[in-house]
Amino acid sequence: MRNYFTVTISDVHGSRHYSFKHFFRKFAWGVLAVFFLIWGVGAFSLWWLASEAQELETQNAQSVVAFNKTLKKTRSDYERLLDEKQALEADLEQKSAEVAFLDQSLQGLERLVGVDAEEPEKLPYVERVKQVQLNTLGKSIMLNMIPSGHAIANYKGLTSKFGYRNHPITKERHLHGGIDYRSRTGGDVIATADAVVQYSSYSKNSGFGNLVTLLHPSGFKTRYGHLSQRSVKVGEVVYKGQKIGEVGSTGRSSGPHLHYEVWFLHHRLNPQPFAQWTIEKYDGIFEKVKGVPWGSLSLRVDQVVKKVEKQLSQKVVLSAVK
Repeated sequence: MRNYFTVTISDVHGSRHYSFKHFFRKFAWGVLAVFFLIWGVGAFSLWWLASEAQELETQNAQSVVAFNKTLKKTRSDYERLLDEKQALEADLEQKSAEVAFLDQSLQGLERLVGVDAEEPEKLPYVERVKQVQLNTLGKSIMLNMIPSGHAIANYKGLTSKFGYRNHPITKERHLHGGIDYRSRTGGDVIATADAVVQYSSYSKNSGFGNLVTLLHPSGFKTRYGHLSQRSVKVGEVVYKGQKIGEVGSTGRSSGPHLHYEVWFLHHRLNPQPFAQWTIEKYDGIFEKVKGVPWGSLSLRVDQVVKKVEKQLSQKVVLSAVK
């Protein structure tokens, strides 16, 4: 019986005895050992997997927090960039409107001063502005050195034009060699171009009473008669628009007004085209007024403008070098 072992089970009904070979005992212990081994490995695996899951959950929570933070910053950056984009678009729209307005204004100036370049809009703005400036400079020089505009500060119309008429006092028909400006006594009389005062006195023989004569560059001369008082002296240099006297009724005059004459060398000219000569109506006078060498005068002015252009170019070059 050495190869057997006995298992006794007792209960209320008595005892029962079971005999087994030792092999089965060994087998049972092996099964128990395998069971406990599997249970131990399983328990360890479950503990390890739980730890890994906990660590992964912690990492996931940290990743979610980091992602939310990055997402919040990205959303904030996006909103900021969107605001900047809208601001830039609004600024660009405003700048575009300003450029369009400036372009229209520049076109108006080009038409005003007579810049007749072909398709000027294809030129750089700097070059277009330069052309306007130089063209304006040339015309301004011409308008300053040759009588232009009205000889009275507060223009209210004319009472008599240039040409033959019956004198209001003598009633004799004769050439009225100037134009008469309507004005009250004391109205400001102004020089119509840069000049030197050639005459400033009471002229009894001419009938003009208080008379001022200005000698302008390039052979022009203007006369201002019937003044109530004179504001300049012989030899004094005056500029265009400067007050030289006040309207009156001295000499042979039927009432307060300004008698104004324009001369070129020894030839009397109709002052009305000169009075209407402005930068807006620049070219008309060249056809209306004959006997004046407009070509040579314009050539002289162009030479001055080219000299100024050259000086400006040299300044730009020097600025670029510095």
